[in-house]
Amino acid sequence: MSANEWFWQNEESKLANKFESYINQQNNNTMSIIAQQNNNGGGGQTVPAGTHVARCYQIIHIGTIVDTYQGEEKLVNKVRLVFELPLETADFGKGEQPFSIGRDFTLSMHEKSGLRAFVQSWLGKAMSDAEANKFDIGTLLGKEAMVSVMHRTANTGRTYADLKGASPLAKGMVCPPQVNASFLLDYDSEDFDLRFKMLPEWLQNKVSSSAEFSKRLERSADQMNKAKEMLEAKGLVQPQENEDDLPF
Repeated sequence: MSANEWFWQNEESKLANKFESYINQQNNNTMSIIAQQNNNGGGGQTVPAGTHVARCYQIIHIGTIVDTYQGEEKLVNKVRLVFELPLETADFGKGEQPFSIGRDFTLSMHEKSGLRAFVQSWLGKAMSDAEANKFDIGTLLGKEAMVSVMHRTANTGRTYADLKGASPLAKGMVCPPQVNASFLLDYDSEDFDLRFKMLPEWLQNKVSSSAEFSKRLERSADQMNKAKEMLEAKGLVQPQENEDDLPF
């Protein structure tokens, strides 16, 4: 890595940390995700099995990635929904905090899609095809639910928690106020890069493997090259054969 690359990565990390503090204070997300035609958040502790009061606090558009289903690989557009469980808490190193659990879905509201079935069960009502095709997934951010969690044991003997379904809160039941800041990752947002840097490394790796992420990098590189060519044409910068030969 060149000194120039190191400098900007360091500056971006600082900016991302400041942006995270801002997000934690604001909780306003106006972006949208519309569907066209490791699941534990417990820092090594397993989310308890059963039915829990929950609130959706993260919606992450992963993008189009290679997915394996029944032994067959194919490109699938994915979105991740994450819920906090305010009545199930533990100390993960920062005092008592709610468990969280997430699930990846194919970003499709087709009548047979898992996402549409999950959302309809969560909202407690069926959608027409017209309603489903224009449904904004982002409107689910901050919405309360009852979620069902099931444990499964891997061949290694480790226990995992799976988010199996969601439904409306029972009559008279109240979900406690939201603890974690709302977070939405949308490729069309101007602050996508800063939000991306706030993701854990394993999720950054998944998002960065998507076709949408590659296209975003290509656009950024193209914009950078055009800006550089313009500055060189105006004599404001000198062309450099070696990017590592910094002028300072």
